[in-house]
Amino acid sequence: MPALQLLQSYLDEIGTAVLVGDWETYRNHVHLPFTLITETATLNVTTEAELKRGFDSFHEMLKFQRVTDYVRLAESAVDISDHLISGRYVSHFIAGSHRIVPPFRSTMTLRLVGNTWRAVAITNSISNMQWPIQVPRVDQPLKGTDE
Repeated sequence: MPALQLLQSYLDEIGTAVLVGDWETYRNHVHLPFTLITETATLNVTTEAELKRGFDSFHEMLKFQRVTDYVRLAESAVDISDHLISGRYVSHFIAGSHRIVPPFRSTMTLRLVGNTWRAVAITNSISNMQWPIQVPRVDQPLKGTDE
């Protein structure tokens, strides 16, 4: 499967898992330690308990904000090796017909562990400084020529 298609498939599956509260699917698609890099901090999640707290918090935020659509659209992806993919995508949080936060870009690195692609790192344009992230803080509009 081409890297871009693989990334989009991953994003769709995990986005749905977080939206509906499917911890097992989410857990099976994240490799620890996991690193989240924001504009203001580098956050390292090293234990399953920390990952679960982050998942639960994010899922609850989506429910509280009445998010109906958590859409992440892959823009580009490359095979770094047979076991690593890196790709860029844009996230959208929609409640009915309203945006919860402005769209923002992220880069994700996936590693093939056994037969499953798992996230090992995400770098994004939010400015949150702690884990778990409650509501993404987007301080800047999308940047780049392909806005």
